[in-house]
Amino acid sequence: MSKSKKHTKKDRLNGKSSILGISFSIILLGFAVFAGFYMEKNTYIQSVKIEGNYYVDESELLEVFDSPVGLRADSVQFDSIFKQIKEVPYVKNVSVSMSIRGSLTFIIEERQPLAILVNGSSQSYISEGGVLLSIIPEKVLNVPLTYGISAISATDSTFTNEYSQIESFLLAARENDVAWATLSEIAWTKNEGVIALTHENGVKLIFGENNFTNKLHDWKAFYSDVVTQKGIHAFDIIDLRFRDQIVTRNL
Repeated sequence: MSKSKKHTKKDRLNGKSSILGISFSIILLGFAVFAGFYMEKNTYIQSVKIEGNYYVDESELLEVFDSPVGLRADSVQFDSIFKQIKEVPYVKNVSVSMSIRGSLTFIIEERQPLAILVNGSSQSYISEGGVLLSIIPEKVLNVPLTYGISAISATDSTFTNEYSQIESFLLAARENDVAWATLSEIAWTKNEGVIALTHENGVKLIFGENNFTNKLHDWKAFYSDVVTQKGIHAFDIIDLRFRDQIVTRNL
């Protein structure tokens, strides 16, 4: 019996020690979080830098807001700075981090061009959501040329059916490796909906409206099984608008 009691007391002591250890760890963690928060809020900003940007130069982004260097972190209106930075078309989102030494870093998430919108003699990138982006010569992307929609219809917050169809097609094509590699020009036409030309031989592909993921899957299968055997030169028009069948025509 006495032996059993000794074990019980020992277990209770071990249990109390574990609880005290956990409590002490929680207190230390809470103190560390509080200390970090306090130091961050009361640290004076010593430097500012930009990370995550590719298309937009750091100097351009730093020019759109007043430098907070020399100010205490908790006195800076970060919401206002975020708003100013996001006025740069390439900037989709922005966040901030700061070290206890006062180094402030704005982390940029940029918009990615989907295509080059050709509107008369002018050209610009267009990204998801209809945002027009300037083409930077030294950072040109291999994206399709897009015709048949105006810059106004692309940036209209209500979106025209034409632009909505083009964007849906481009987003689906970007997820399809064969489509993205084989298509060079995309256009909207009133009678045929979305059409595309292939890089090789400029073969016309007709996709119509909606259901683009499945149609592009059909194009991938047709390209892999048929085009690679016969050659793209064997076709002039490939119509993918019909369910479970692909119609080919020669001019």
